[in-house]
Amino acid sequence: MSRDWKIAAVICSLALMAALAGFVSFMQTKPVQTPPHQRQVRIVAPVAEPVVEPPPAEPSSQVPTLVEAASDDINRREKALASELGHMWTRDPENLVKVVDEASRSASTSPSVTLLLAIAHAETNGKILDVSEAGAVGLAQATPIACRQEKFDGKLYVTDDYLEGARAYIMKKPLGDADTIASLIVTRDDARTRRRAKRLLHSAVELRLEGVNELDLLEPWAPAEFFTSVRNAKLHNLHVLQQLEHLLDHGSRAQIRTFRNHVRDEYRGMKQTQFDAWSRYQRDLAGRRDALLQRRFGMSASEVKKTMAYEAGEYLAIELDQRFSARQMSAFLVQHLERKSEEARVLAHGNDRRVEEMTAALYNGGSHNVKRMLAGLISSLPETQRYMKKVPATRRRLDATIAEAGMVRLTRTVAR
Repeated sequence: MSRDWKIAAVICSLALMAALAGFVSFMQTKPVQTPPHQRQVRIVAPVAEPVVEPPPAEPSSQVPTLVEAASDDINRREKALASELGHMWTRDPENLVKVVDEASRSASTSPSVTLLLAIAHAETNGKILDVSEAGAVGLAQATPIACRQEKFDGKLYVTDDYLEGARAYIMKKPLGDADTIASLIVTRDDARTRRRAKRLLHSAVELRLEGVNELDLLEPWAPAEFFTSVRNAKLHNLHVLQQLEHLLDHGSRAQIRTFRNHVRDEYRGMKQTQFDAWSRYQRDLAGRRDALLQRRFGMSASEVKKTMAYEAGEYLAIELDQRFSARQMSAFLVQHLERKSEEARVLAHGNDRRVEEMTAALYNGGSHNVKRMLAGLISSLPETQRYMKKVPATRRRLDATIAEAGMVRLTRTVAR
């Protein structure tokens, strides 16, 4: 290639490169057209919140452990409950709250501590060494039969008087039912009353064995003759109810009156037997209690019961009857009240508002009485009906006390 052509080729290359550079520069300076249907979004970075430094750590000795904090909460609750029970004329409320609260916390399942305390308060007002006219003893007013139900197999003071009273108490119930039903016809004899009497008789037949199996729990103390008499009474009660059924179908008002008077005499005789036997048992057990206390503590039994009942109760549990121990009876109360709660759920038929009242009624009156009241065989149980109102009211009062104590603590914590 000649020299002139080489020079021309170089000039053309330089011109081409200059044109390309100009085009690129033009494209970079030209604004980009945004389609009219799209809008540019401006992203604003969030403003960071100022970092607040935590307060300086306290020395470890001033920070309570979880155990210490829990203990403080328990102590605060117990003091609040004891103070409130003290306003309700409860003897030695601090010890009462302590043993019941400890039993509740030790159990795998337990009713609320306030319900337990409401029952304990309703039973004895804190007089934990009391013996009732029904042979019930201690903080929970437990009977030997109830202790055996819950498998509390410590020492129990059971005599022939207690056995006789327990048998009469249970086995007289169907006779009382027959009296109640027959009395309806004696008062007013018409078709409507006879239909009602037959409905009640049906309930009486169903309930005639209610509580009878509990007498089997007295086997460690009862002779064979005791159980023979129970079997005979069961047959006799069934015969009485069958006789009444026949009279309701075919008997005259006069015949039913004669039947009623005879059954009433028998019922009242058994009731008197129950009262006399249990009164002797009460005096016997209370006398032994007082003699042991006076000998052990060197002062009158009444003074011991006022000033050192909880210590005395543990001594009596070893020497006489475990039901005097507040510690053991608190554990019993947890178990027995849970049993009554389960029974109450069945009787309440899903009405949650009635479960607590029914639980209290069962604890006080027993299933044999409560079921008869629900069936209409017993028109009223004044003591039990008062009890089933009093216990929930006391429980609510104690719950409010705990809630108030918690709010006071929270307010003080926030203030600090």
